[in-house]
Amino acid sequence: MAVSKVPQTSRLAIKVQTGVNTAGNPVYRQRSFANIKTAAADSDVFAVAQGIAGLQKDLVSGFSRIDEGDLVSE
Repeated sequence: MAVSKVPQTSRLAIKVQTGVNTAGNPVYRQRSFANIKTAAADSDVFAVAQGIAGLQKDLVSGFSRIDEGDLVSE
C-alpha cells in the first residue's frame, strides 16, 4: 500500500533565550509564525528567520520549521 503526505500547514519557530533562572540556567521561549506557505523553499524560510532574528532583543538560539500534513493511502 502506497502512502503519501498531503501538506496542510507550515510554521516557523524561533527559539530565544530570554534570561536565566535563579540557578543560572538559561530560560528559553519560542516565538512562532504561522501560515508559512507549504511550498516555500527551506532556504527562503531560513532567510526570513534570519531577518526576524535581527529584530529580536533576546539572543536567538535556533530556528525550526514545523510542517503538518495528512497521510493518505493511494
